[in-house]
Amino acid sequence: MARAEEPTLESITKIVQAQLFVDDPEGRGGLVEVHEGYKFVQCRHLPHQTVITCEAAGTRGQPWMRHVLTKERRAALKEMGFAADRRTGNFIRRWDPPPEPKLLMAFMVHALDVGYGSTGQENELRYGWFPAADCPARVASGHPYGGAVVLSGLKVKNVAEGCRLEGREVEDDDPLPPSPPTPDDAPGLMSQQYKSIAEAVDWVALGTGPEHHIAIFSWGELYIQCLKAEEPSMQCEVVSADINPRLKPVLTPAVGRKLKKLGFLEPGYSLNYAQVFPLKAGDATKAIADTLAQAAQQGFGDYVFLPLEVERHTSKPAR
Repeated sequence: MARAEEPTLESITKIVQAQLFVDDPEGRGGLVEVHEGYKFVQCRHLPHQTVITCEAAGTRGQPWMRHVLTKERRAALKEMGFAADRRTGNFIRRWDPPPEPKLLMAFMVHALDVGYGSTGQENELRYGWFPAADCPARVASGHPYGGAVVLSGLKVKNVAEGCRLEGREVEDDDPLPPSPPTPDDAPGLMSQQYKSIAEAVDWVALGTGPEHHIAIFSWGELYIQCLKAEEPSMQCEVVSADINPRLKPVLTPAVGRKLKKLGFLEPGYSLNYAQVFPLKAGDATKAIADTLAQAAQQGFGDYVFLPLEVERHTSKPAR
C-alpha cells in the first residue's frame, strides 16, 4: 500500500497504468483510490481480466454519508454510470473496455466531486495490491472507510469477508441523563466557559514542532475537539450522533443546520461536524473561540450548563 506524495499528472497516469492496466506478476489485484476525508472512489482490476470495477462510498458502510449523499448527488453518480450495489451498499460501475488511464483518473476525481461535494481540502491518492478475489475483504460497516476494499499492508482492525457487506447493528442504548436546569448565573457561566475555550485554542495554535496539539472540550458525552493541522490552520470537530447514537435527541437535523451556518461541514469528510480554520489573521484564535462557543450553545442545548472539562494532549503525526 502506498500514498502518492505531491503527484504530478504524469506520475498519476503511470500509477493508474501499473495498477489497473497491467497484470501483477504475483497474481494480485491492483487498486487505485482517491479520497477526501472518508469519502472515497476506488477502481480495481483482477489479473487476466479486461474489466475495471469502480466503486464509490455508500451509506451501508458509512452511515454518516447520508448527510452528503443527497438525492441530487445520487442522481449525479447515476448520470456517470454508477448504480447502487445491493451486495455492498456502495455505488458501482464496471468498465469493459476501460478508458485510457488519464481519463479514468479524471473520472474518479469527478465522481468524488459531484457525488460528495468538495470541502476545499486536497484529494489524496492511495494505491496498492490486494489478494485477487471476486469478493475482496472490506472495511466493516460503521467504521471509517467502511465498505472500502482493504489493501495489502493496510492495518485494519475491523474487516468484513464475503460478497455481502452487512450493515452496522444499532444497539438500543440507554437514554442520556436529563439536561441540567438553567443556572441563575447562566451568563457568568458562559463567560467562564468562553475563557477556558479561548485559552485552550491559543495553546493549540501556538503548538510548534513535529507534535500536534489537541484540545478536547467536553460537556458530559458531548464534545468539541481541535487539532492544529497543516500550517497554517486548525481543524475542529463537533461530535455527531453518527458517533454516539445516544446523542440523537440533542443533535437533531435542526442542530445540524445551525452548525452548518456556523461553517461546519456535515459528517462525510469526517465522522463529526468539521471545520478548518485558517490561522493567518492576527485575531484568528478569537474568531475560532467565538465559533466554538456558539457551536456548543446552539448545538448542545441545556447540556452546555454541565461542567466543562478541557483536556490538552500532544501526539506525534502519523507517518
